[in-house]
Amino acid sequence: MKWGVQVVKPTTYNTESTSIMLQFPNGRYLFNCGEGTQRLSFENKTRISKLTAVFLTRVDWENMGGLPGMLLTLADTGARNMTVCGGPNLTHAMAATRHFILRNDMGVGVKELRDGDATAAFTDENVKVTPVHIYPDGYTANEQEKGPDSSKAAVIRKQLMQRAFGIQSESEPQQNSGRKRREPQPQQKKKGYYGQQCKEAALEELLQKLEQQGEDTAKKRTRSFDHDSKQLNNSEMMLPPTVPTPVALCYIVEGPEVPGKFDVNAAKALGLKPGPVFSRLVNGETITMPDGTTISPEQCVGPTRPGGIVLIIDCPSVAYINSLTSSMQFTPFFEDKEKQQRLRLIVHSLGAGVAQDLRYKAWAARFPSNVYHMLSAPEFIADNYPFQRHLRIHSSMIAVDPHTYIQPQATSQAELQLGSFIESKNLILPSSMATFDIEPKPKLDESAVTPLLTPQEMRAKIQPSYDSSVTVQPPANDDDLVVCPIGTGSSVPSTYRNVSGNIVSVKGYGGMILDCGESTASLLKRFLGYPQRNHNNTRIQQNYVEFMQSLRLLYVSHMHADHHLGAIQLLHDWSQQTAHMNPQPRLTILAPARFWSWLEDYSGVQNIGLHRLDFINCSDIRFADPSFEQAGKSNMANWFRAERALNKLKADLGLSDVSTCSVIHCPWAYGVSLTHSSGWKLVYSGDTRPCGNLVTLGRAGDKPPTILLHEATLPDDLRQDAVAKRHSTVSEAVAMALGMGAENLLLTHFSQRCLTLPRWYHANIAQVKVSHYGILAANNSLAAGGNQTMDSKMDEFADMDSKAADEAELSESSDFGDTKGIMRNLKVASAFDLSAYGPSDIVRYKTNVAKLKRAMFEEMKLFIAEEDSEKSEEIPANTKKSSAKASKKGAQRAKAK
Repeated sequence: MKWGVQVVKPTTYNTESTSIMLQFPNGRYLFNCGEGTQRLSFENKTRISKLTAVFLTRVDWENMGGLPGMLLTLADTGARNMTVCGGPNLTHAMAATRHFILRNDMGVGVKELRDGDATAAFTDENVKVTPVHIYPDGYTANEQEKGPDSSKAAVIRKQLMQRAFGIQSESEPQQNSGRKRREPQPQQKKKGYYGQQCKEAALEELLQKLEQQGEDTAKKRTRSFDHDSKQLNNSEMMLPPTVPTPVALCYIVEGPEVPGKFDVNAAKALGLKPGPVFSRLVNGETITMPDGTTISPEQCVGPTRPGGIVLIIDCPSVAYINSLTSSMQFTPFFEDKEKQQRLRLIVHSLGAGVAQDLRYKAWAARFPSNVYHMLSAPEFIADNYPFQRHLRIHSSMIAVDPHTYIQPQATSQAELQLGSFIESKNLILPSSMATFDIEPKPKLDESAVTPLLTPQEMRAKIQPSYDSSVTVQPPANDDDLVVCPIGTGSSVPSTYRNVSGNIVSVKGYGGMILDCGESTASLLKRFLGYPQRNHNNTRIQQNYVEFMQSLRLLYVSHMHADHHLGAIQLLHDWSQQTAHMNPQPRLTILAPARFWSWLEDYSGVQNIGLHRLDFINCSDIRFADPSFEQAGKSNMANWFRAERALNKLKADLGLSDVSTCSVIHCPWAYGVSLTHSSGWKLVYSGDTRPCGNLVTLGRAGDKPPTILLHEATLPDDLRQDAVAKRHSTVSEAVAMALGMGAENLLLTHFSQRCLTLPRWYHANIAQVKVSHYGILAANNSLAAGGNQTMDSKMDEFADMDSKAADEAELSESSDFGDTKGIMRNLKVASAFDLSAYGPSDIVRYKTNVAKLKRAMFEEMKLFIAEEDSEKSEEIPANTKKSSAKASKKGAQRAKAK
């Protein structure tokens, strides 16, 4: 049976985790699943649908940060009965995700491979995986880390994990239906979050009613900051405490036995004829001839031999080298000839400095000369940008406006050459999509590897079919408020857009992060530069480390995974980068209460600097307009604690006001308003339907929002989907900006189905209404907090005719032309990943929109051509001819009609 190793992603300074996949005809086994693994699998079309098991070399976010998101995606595609293996605290880490994961029909099993446990191995029909535990110098494993764990705490952890992922069926094999995720159709009836049939008008009315009750409802649902008041049911049940462990696991992977070679001549000599009997003999069956003679497999099939072996070595730092090199579990590969012959490949996943250490090099050189060494170490791997399709369209946009769209930091040069590792003719540098066959014989295959272009090379390669020169004066970089979207997609990461993440650098004060989806930290390193500053970024004069040290606020709008799965890695980095500072800074977390509960649970697995975090529950600082009922506080003691943290946050960032409001999306979903003492005001919607609470929040105070950052998940023609999923369409986001009198609107959080720039329409804008305000477009010229009524403006819009969508996809008028009257002075821009928008950039967007559309159009043509080419390569030649004939006949029929 043919099987081998495929590289998903190597270790670089940007992504400090190596992910590889063992591929068998009937199963796949993933080793490590750091942040970005899922997006990279989409980029390279790595097939994860048959994933059988995941193995973690360390239970920390660097190695498992992409796992929760991937499990959510796999569950929605029908995957069942998966196993996750790793060291101590794995069950705890998985159970901690119960605060935002509920896929209890998936059946995920967790197997902790603990030191000293004789049963600590994974075995199925394809592989046997044995762990090797290594520790840093001076560390002695405690009782918690050794032997089987049958404690009461372990039972509770397992129960909580099963509530999130379900119980794995032992009798039913791992399954994946292979069906595609069901994309909602506009005509389908859907059920909303609250279980109501989703007739559009009825659900919209229900959502508006729920919004009016939102303050009291949220108060009832919100957990107290104090753990003593938690309810011990469902996700509210507390996880037993644990402490981090530094153990790292290496793995010895043994493949299945290889059947002996079938001797055709011997079979014929025994009187057998070619046919099914040959296969039966190979499968181990005994054949009975017509004359009664029996022929056993041993008579014409050679003896089986043990399968090939792969070693997965994870040595995080030089502190682990002594433990690794002294492990007796590797001794057979130096002394046992059979083991030496079976050993095919060693994957060296190494932290910085390990590959240059003489102790490690001497140990690696002891293995037999026929063994291949795949070296995944940051000094040896060029830290290039892996998302090439995003880079291609982004480079076209940079050609249009290099001040808004920031070229990411990347390099094609590694620090060290591969030959400096050890003397061997079998050294391999891993590249995404490279495969190494273990059976039937060792062989490296790099035919599927796509060479990565640097941003400079990509810009030189693209040849836009439009005049890409910047036609306006570049900004003087004096915008007081600049919002930098790092990820602008929704739900799951895609090749073109990552999930939600935004940063704001407050001049003279510090930084803010508004939502923090998976891979936000990694992309921030490329946006700002790490370790050196990204000199292509003229908007924020800091590198990643400096920004982390100045960070003062992390805001999370709600508990959906695409808005916060990057927070653990970011907090871990912040904790490390600020640990040496004197005094050590503190960081404010403004989020729903469940987010804090998740941080508390996970902090037992890995240090994230929890003791230096100040938490404010979004529910405790909700804005209460005088015209509405005063919102109650969830708990007075907690509110006073929040007030102290809030006052500190205002002082840290120079803010005069920070307020939240409940929005229409899911329980504990919030919008936020941030007003600075210098005069600017930023409102961020999070995820929501058009919402009166958010309009009230934006209109509060003496100044309208300088920038409204609002989700625009779906285009106008998918409004039914937007209602069902409690999101906003593009025109609804525009109407929200008009309703609160915003000066500038920045659209974000786009469906991954939509690559084109968003379009908005007069007729759709004019119909959007919310509770307390009615039709929002009728309020767009009212002063914030003014007394004009909605009726005084209605006549102005009553006679406006809606216009048909402009057929010229690339014209500017389809966005701005038919809405000039209703838009007044509102400026609108569409956000894209790794970009920066101040008011001047949003004004300039209108000038450049036609060119940006052309860039998107050209990218869509390239994408379609690439997809068609890949499909064509998979179709057999005779099928291609039949398809061509059918297409020709179809074209002739269409022409005749």
